[in-house]
Amino acid sequence: MDTSYSAGLTKSDWLCLSFLSGIGPARLSRLYTYLTQLYLIQPQSSTSQDPNETAPLFDHSQADERTDDLLSYELLRALKWPDITAREAMDYFSNGTLTQEQETKREQSLAWLAEPNHHLVLQEDMHYPEALKEISVAPAFLYVEGSRDALLLPKIGIVGARKCTRHGREVTLKLAEQLSHHGICVVSGGAMGIDTAAHQGALDSKTTPTIAVMGTGLLHRYPAHNKPLFERILEQGGALISEYPLTTSPRPHLFPPRNRIISGVSMGVLVAEASIKSGSLISASYAVQQNRDVFALPGRLSDKQSEGCHQLLRQGATLVRCVEDIVEECSPRLLAFDNTAEKGTPEKDTSPYYTTTNGTSFGPSGRQPMPESISDEAKAVADLMEKEAMPMDFDALIRHTNLSAGLLMQVLMELELSGCIENREGLYGRC
Repeated sequence: MDTSYSAGLTKSDWLCLSFLSGIGPARLSRLYTYLTQLYLIQPQSSTSQDPNETAPLFDHSQADERTDDLLSYELLRALKWPDITAREAMDYFSNGTLTQEQETKREQSLAWLAEPNHHLVLQEDMHYPEALKEISVAPAFLYVEGSRDALLLPKIGIVGARKCTRHGREVTLKLAEQLSHHGICVVSGGAMGIDTAAHQGALDSKTTPTIAVMGTGLLHRYPAHNKPLFERILEQGGALISEYPLTTSPRPHLFPPRNRIISGVSMGVLVAEASIKSGSLISASYAVQQNRDVFALPGRLSDKQSEGCHQLLRQGATLVRCVEDIVEECSPRLLAFDNTAEKGTPEKDTSPYYTTTNGTSFGPSGRQPMPESISDEAKAVADLMEKEAMPMDFDALIRHTNLSAGLLMQVLMELELSGCIENREGLYGRC
């Protein structure tokens, strides 16, 4: 197994941490963020033979010094880790202790990673999508089966109803195939219905690979009915990716969070069909939160599977009549993507003033007026942003507004689609 380091921990360390009781992507992400900031101020090891290889924060032969100076039970609790998780982590950091079940998972994972085209992609890895690093809970690492190069392509997410109509399936097949012909990688969730049509359309093009973001571990491909589809994705140079440990079985609560990855790796998200209560609207909400484009297909007025799309269109999503509607809207991102691929990642804009996608600056002055039809909750959130006079992340808005996460996400979408706020790398600012 590769012995490279991510935020001072080895790949094996990150694997073992992901097996702890009560752990999850959000807690791993918080630890990763903390260690990254800590590691940035640590001096480089003078004994490193390779100047391009970073030294680890932790040396298991010096456990006492490591845990005393860098990590502690109290610190992990401050990072919102549960008691049992923090204690297991400190046992591991101190002497490498794992339970029998965790040790079994470790051995299974190492054996899986020894196979060709099986990868653990850390954030420092060149194949880790740059766009995914920008989201508020970026996975510390991804399990990848297939070609890692697919992760480097410009991407569009396509989501929609599992019980889709024939019309929705046919239009999705066509658009996915056309997007692939434009060199755009179609990303979806591998589910039945619209997801399946999106992957099949991309595969039919035989030009650009497609990526399935799984809501399970990669040893439990779900749904079972789509196993032949997953094999085709791999055979044609695509990839199956997941943030969950390999042996994670299907559980309902694991699928919504994976939607943030579908939108997080993509330039935009197309909602092909969705009812008002569809989980696909979660993907649209994540897309807005992550400053991604939102596209929607219109449907028959009498079709309940199109009511969600019509709602998105009323809120300002881009109407899709043909593939050019998507390609033209994404052309600035495609151009930036090409420039990044040729010249390396550009420096981030650290100005306190932000620039909207149409080039308009916003800051303390020049506020966009709020539409009269905007909800009371949206007005309150916008007023809060003006009062605070500084960008705020999602967690901070939750604390200040006492709104539920679901309602706040809807409010932020309403404000962003109306042009009142903008999201820059997870920070919301009034414009």
